[in-house]
Amino acid sequence: MRNIFTLSLMLWCLSLQAHSCQLRMGADSYFPPHLEPTQTGWQGLSIDLIQALASEAGCELSILQSPWRRSLQLTAQGQLDLISHLSFSEERKQNFIFIGPHHIERVVLLGNPEELPAIEHLTELAAWPEELVIAVLNGAYYGEEFHRLIDQDGFGPTLVEIRSHEDKLGLLDSGRVDAVLEDQSTLFYWQQSGLMTDKPYQQLLIIYENPVYFGFSRVSISEEQTRQLDAAWLRLYHQGRLQQIRARYLPGLPLPAPAAIF
Repeated sequence: MRNIFTLSLMLWCLSLQAHSCQLRMGADSYFPPHLEPTQTGWQGLSIDLIQALASEAGCELSILQSPWRRSLQLTAQGQLDLISHLSFSEERKQNFIFIGPHHIERVVLLGNPEELPAIEHLTELAAWPEELVIAVLNGAYYGEEFHRLIDQDGFGPTLVEIRSHEDKLGLLDSGRVDAVLEDQSTLFYWQQSGLMTDKPYQQLLIIYENPVYFGFSRVSISEEQTRQLDAAWLRLYHQGRLQQIRARYLPGLPLPAPAAIF
């Protein structure tokens, strides 16, 4: 009888341990091909990558829809466990654990070249007139050079912060903005899916390029879980499983090599 009780207790403990890792991810409403909500759940490159990581690390994953800036704050506070597309900085390192990178973010200026001043270098953006409006994502980081430029007195165009990636093409079509800052992979997706057909918008300039990570909360993720997640990412990378996932969405664009930062 004692052996049966002991066995039952062990099985119960193993079951509890198997489900002790619960990951809550904050996701923006629409960021193709990385994040796309559907009637049956979420899909996209970042979703498939984090689901593979969670499974490999023995974790259960839940995805909560939230604007990126709010997800950033909630993850820093430990009310969420992770967020995707997080640029590394020494300041953010105090609140986040960086696993990946899972993508090389290449932010481009997108607009109609026939209606905008010619531009070959980022510094020329400061001379654009104030009546030109550029949409930027609230809370996003576009590189030190860009942020230094917009902080200068006399910076030209008007920057409008929007809460999510959704409807950027709609903002351009309606004339509410004259240009947007967008990841080049999203532009590639729009082109491949036919959303850019007969539209005059083109990539005008690369604003910023850097690796982005899955950022995990230092409040809610333990050191042991950090080691498990990092080891799981490395295993998936060396097995080629992460590269296979990426190739389904962005063929020809390789996954960056692991460089976990703690």
